[in-house]
Amino acid sequence: MHRVSKLPTLVFAFALVASCRSPDKSDGERLAHTYCAACHAFPDPSLLDKQTWRTGVLPQMVQRLSGPPQLSVAQPETRSPYMTVLTRPVPEQDRDRIVAFYLEHAPDSLPPQTLPAEPGIDPERFRAGPFVTPSIRLASSAIITLLYADTADRRIYVGEAATNLLRVFGWDRRLITTLQLPSPPTGVIAEGRLVLVLESGILEPNDEPRGSLVQYDVGPDGALHFNRTIIDSLFRPVFVREFDADGDGRNDFLIAEFGDNRGRLALYRSTGSGYERRVLDATPGAIRFELHDLTGDGRADIVALFGQGDERIVLYPADGTGRFTERRVLARFPPVYGSMYFTMRDFNGDGALDILYVNGDNYDMSRVRKPFHGVRILENDGANNFTERFFFPVYGAAQAAVADFDRDGRLDLVVTSNFADPAFHPERGIMFLQNTGAYTFQPYAFSVSAGSQWNLTTTADFDGDGRLDVLIGAMRLENIARLQRGRGPPAERSEPLLLFENRGRGRGQVVESN
Repeated sequence: MHRVSKLPTLVFAFALVASCRSPDKSDGERLAHTYCAACHAFPDPSLLDKQTWRTGVLPQMVQRLSGPPQLSVAQPETRSPYMTVLTRPVPEQDRDRIVAFYLEHAPDSLPPQTLPAEPGIDPERFRAGPFVTPSIRLASSAIITLLYADTADRRIYVGEAATNLLRVFGWDRRLITTLQLPSPPTGVIAEGRLVLVLESGILEPNDEPRGSLVQYDVGPDGALHFNRTIIDSLFRPVFVREFDADGDGRNDFLIAEFGDNRGRLALYRSTGSGYERRVLDATPGAIRFELHDLTGDGRADIVALFGQGDERIVLYPADGTGRFTERRVLARFPPVYGSMYFTMRDFNGDGALDILYVNGDNYDMSRVRKPFHGVRILENDGANNFTERFFFPVYGAAQAAVADFDRDGRLDLVVTSNFADPAFHPERGIMFLQNTGAYTFQPYAFSVSAGSQWNLTTTADFDGDGRLDVLIGAMRLENIARLQRGRGPPAERSEPLLLFENRGRGRGQVVESN
């Protein structure tokens, strides 16, 4: 999520000057590899069309290549003081050549996605419909920022932006309590009578340390009551877990602070009287992490996903002291990929954890449907070297619920999308990929997903039949745009939650391809 630049005319000027000079193509490519790859994986010109490079991405690139503000040709009002730039400005002639390289080699348009198999529609295995019954008449912004199923206490936590409400439902879908928060919630840790809520501060892209981790107590009636702020001054936090990082018997907190130009992955170590911050990675874009012993020493290592420019998955091996000073990049992706989610599971049964990676963020400076959006499986060779073995294209892919939904011993996927194809395939906003073995999946789409956008998922056996169900939260783009324009919460009712009850039978109807 970046700001839209105000510099398209500057890039046009660079392109015109460069074309007049007729720079050598290989020279422009060499410069692009030198300067662009200094901050992130090299983005090939073929990843975006000419118009998107020209008016969306290249203006942002120019700002980063122009050096510190006092040395920059960029308009100072468009530059965040926290923006990462090269310490020395790239000479104007070299900038011209880089721009010309991208504009010359980029395609006029991107090819459409080609699916490996035609999706069936509405598989009988799932009965899909609204989570909340019409009799409850739940008013919602349909911008769901938190979705968590607490299987221990059989409660479902649902948070949203615009209204900044945190709602708690029972397993029976009845509303237990509603809490008004100062900002949208993005994470929760539920521990019986104690609930910790991660509050974003400001959800829109910003560099203000306004986020916090707050403790609420659960009353006899299930209501949440403010107790205290545990940690404050967080950069737009989006994910939190607690664990004993240094083996002292006290739980610490690991928080992904996405931020914008500022951000970090930080461990908040318990001192007994408070929490001491240890920054593991002082870069923005931390989205999610998981704790796994990948090194085989019996200690939990950290594996984290970053977006926001340098898109990558990083391993931080545990050293027993809670410092995590070493790091190893397990996978790196171009900066236009739009990393959204990852999880680690053993897909091929060899005992080593593989990576499921989801990319489809389209809020950045390149709002076009991208053929490389979708879900990927990166196979672990047993030594934590990862190779892509599976890719299924999904425009705007946001998240994936991973489970053996059909109970055949193989991991299946339920994939959500923020940016499906509303004109031709709106039903592909939510898809079920049934694992048929050897990295092949039979896809199904859901007609109920048409008309909105979908993001967060959580799984649990909500009806007690022994099969995992899936609850999915909306990310209604129309309502987000309304908020950004200052028009307030949406006037119309949008469905905030869909429940996919796993009935354990049937296959979908296969339809002809358009």
